[in-house]
Parts: sequence; structure tokens; C-alpha cells
Amino acid sequence: MSLTGTHRLLFVMGFLDLFGVSLILPLFLPVVKGLGVSHVTAGCVTSLYGAIQLFSSPVVGSCSDVVGRRRVLLGCLAATALSYMVLGASHSLLIVIVARVIAGTFKHSQTICRALLADVTSSEDRSRVFGTFNATSSMGFIVGPMLGGHLSELHNGFTLVCNLGAAIFLVNCVLCWACIPENMVKEPGEKKKKEIQSEDNLLQMMNLVREVDWHVLWPIFTIRFLLSFSSLVYRSNFSLLIEQNFGAGPRVIGYLISFQGVISVMAGFMTGYISRYYHNSRTELYHSSCLLTLALVGLTVAPSLPLLLLFLVPLCLSNAITRVSGTAITISLCQPEQIGSVTGLGQSVTSVARMVTPLVAGVSQEISVYGPGLMGAAAATAGATLAGYMAHVNGKLKKA
Repeated sequence: MSLTGTHRLLFVMGFLDLFGVSLILPLFLPVVKGLGVSHVTAGCVTSLYGAIQLFSSPVVGSCSDVVGRRRVLLGCLAATALSYMVLGASHSLLIVIVARVIAGTFKHSQTICRALLADVTSSEDRSRVFGTFNATSSMGFIVGPMLGGHLSELHNGFTLVCNLGAAIFLVNCVLCWACIPENMVKEPGEKKKKEIQSEDNLLQMMNLVREVDWHVLWPIFTIRFLLSFSSLVYRSNFSLLIEQNFGAGPRVIGYLISFQGVISVMAGFMTGYISRYYHNSRTELYHSSCLLTLALVGLTVAPSLPLLLLFLVPLCLSNAITRVSGTAITISLCQPEQIGSVTGLGQSVTSVARMVTPLVAGVSQEISVYGPGLMGAAAATAGATLAGYMAHVNGKLKKA
């Protein structure tokens, strides 16, 4: 596989994207709580982002199919930068909500970048390219939380961190405007798309969503939801779990988050080799989802921090593999002109999980300290069962 300049550019943009996000993400919940709201209200504000993304992801993905990836990506990056500037200037819950509404509506740069990668990559190389993209993007999570934590201790630190995050997204916006061609991919239906009048774009986007073969896609979407839910429900209250179980402070928690970032980067670079070994994304997804189940069980019952660190390794590895193999399977089940729509719908699946997991994790932790881990392990078991069935059916069809 030979990487083009476009591949490398999108890898850099993916890194900057998650670097900007990780600067702010660990600080968001403490800032919301600092406004004097309850834990329930803070959880609802946290869930708001995922709820909005549930509806905006397929629309933005379809829009990229109709009006072009570059235009949509430029708009998403600029709007995300605006949302971070608004968040940095917030002194009330209302302004925080406005900022999250803007971000939830337009923060789809990772999704559009993946669609661009799918456009310029052969089907045989997509798993490896997606793995490299995820790995380089995850590098942002290694340094972002630590840098954001240090800057937040300065005068008006949170505002400084938010403005830095906004500046990073503006840099990505400039890179997109200067380096990504207007018509990078010549698709069969491109001429027809150009003839569509602007007032018909929304109708065309809705038609693309309706034309998706849901009978074919619902199994992989269900599996992706269960696996996303299993990981997110454990990680939603990760800091609180570590503090409650092991008495760890913010510094230790920060190192644990950075450790996961390092493992995720290494795992991302390994996914291409793993995919080449399997030559079958469905079997790969099944085995990695089984590994995810075992990792969540181990994390739930780990009696010490060293053992917790040990089980974080298979958690990060399995997450990287399931994300890549799930995306590869999803794209393989749709038509080329539907890649943006289906990729956006796939992102909506994760958005549903992201929307419900903060509340589910909070309720389950009220019942038991092991609640989030057990909920995650149960969801991962269900996802692994469905993935195994899908791999079995696919194997029988190939033999027939």
C-alpha cells in the first residue's frame, strides 16, 4: 500500500482534531459542576452532545455525498472552532448548552475525514488506512489531557484551553481549504449530483438515507452499538471509579488516561497487520469483541492498579480492532455513492451509545461500584455473540 499526500494530510488533520478535543474534554465536567449544578444536570448536559449527534451525523454524512466532502468539512471545522470559543467565554449553564449544541451539530470532522479516506483508498487497503488514521488521531490523546490540565491551572486557564482548542480547529480549516481539492474524487454519479439545484439538496440527502439497505446493515449497526456501549459505559465514570476503588488523585488518573492513549496509538498501527493476517473482517470483529469482553471483566474485578493497567492493554487493543473492522464491514455493505451517508449513520450508532452511557453508568454505579463494568461486559458479550453469528453465516455463504 502506497500512501498519497492526501492520506498523510488526513492523518495530520485527524491528530490535530483529537488533540484539540482532548485538551478540553477532561476539564468539561468539572467546569459544569463548578457552575453549581447537580450531578444529574451535569450528566444531562454531557449526554446532550451525543443526543444531537444522533440526528446530525446522518444529515452531515449525506450532505457530504451531495455537496462535496471539502465544503462540508470546512463548515464543520469552522463551526467547531466557534463552539469552543463560546465555551471558553461561558459563565452560565445556558452558554455552555449553546456551545454544546453547536459542537453536537457540527463536530463531524472525524467522520468526514474517514469518508475522504474511503474515497481515495482501495477496499483491500481500507482497514490498514483506517487503523493508521485512528492511531495518529489517538496520539492527540497522549499529550492533550496533560497539557490541558497544566494550562487550566493558570489564570483564566479554562478560557485559554478553549481558545487553544479553537485555534487548532482553525488550523485544520486552513489545511482543508489549502490542500484538499474541490473535486478530489470522480464518482460515477458526480455529473448528476452537480446538476442538482441547491434547493433540492435536502431532498436528495433524505433520499440517500432512505436508499440505504437497512436489511443488510442492521446487524453490523447493532454490533457496533453494543461494543461502543460496552466500552463507553465503563469509561464514562472512569475517573470516579479509579478514585473510589484505589484512592487515586488527578495526577494518577491523568497518567492512566495518557497510558490508554499510548496503547491506542500502538494498537492503531497494529490493526493493518492484524487485518492482513485475518483476511476476514467478520472473524476479526468476532475475536476482538471476545477480547473486549474479557478485558472488561478483568477491569471490573481488578484488585490493584498494576492489574488494572494490565487489563487496560487488551481493552485499548480490542477497541482499536473493533472500530476498524466494524467500519470496514459497514462500508463493504454499501454502494460507493452511499459511503458518506452510511458512515454518518454508523457514527450515529456511536452517538446513541454516547448519549445514554453517562446516565446508565451513573445509575449502575449507585447500585454497585462494579455496576458500570458488569454492564459493559454484558453488552460486549451480546455484541460478541452477534459478531460470531455474522461470521458463521458469512463463512457458510462462502462455502456454498
